[in-house]
Amino acid sequence: MRWFIFAVLLVANVATGLSVAYDRFRHRQLFAELRKLEKARDELDLQFSQLQLEQATMAEPTLIDRAAREHLGMINPTPQDTVAVRP
Repeated sequence: MRWFIFAVLLVANVATGLSVAYDRFRHRQLFAELRKLEKARDELDLQFSQLQLEQATMAEPTLIDRAAREHLGMINPTPQDTVAVRP
């Protein structure tokens, strides 16, 4: 009977040790994945900030006016091209 209890305790001890080792291994894997995802998040945050800055720059009226003139061939209407509609 003593040997049986000893064997059960030995198996439980080995199983517990293996469980702890696996948990530490899994923790390291998840921590490495977390670091990788945090790095990707930081890169996306930087890219988003740069895009916001670019959007703010492109939304300036002078740049919009220049783009309309150069790329779309738009011009300001002359007084002869203006028609007033009255109700």
